[in-house]
Amino acid sequence: MSVVEEIQNSEPKTWREAIQSEDRQLWLQPMNEEMESLRKNKTWILVDQPKKQKAVECKWIFKKKEGILGVERPRFKARLVAKGFT
Repeated sequence: MSVVEEIQNSEPKTWREAIQSEDRQLWLQPMNEEMESLRKNKTWILVDQPKKQKAVECKWIFKKKEGILGVERPRFKARLVAKGFT
């Protein structure tokens, strides 16, 4: 298995995988930071869903940046993105 495959396999594909992984605490911190950033920047506001209208779905994207051995620790990144096609 190549290094790229190992990194891709260690990144969760869903929110559920992230919170059930051994690194759950390392994934929760960037998820909380992302949510706080969205609130701070007033990216969206929470409202009641109007009848007969579909909500735009969203998805978490997770990336683990390995860093430089002995110099930089691995970084865990999480982004919440809208599924614009929904």
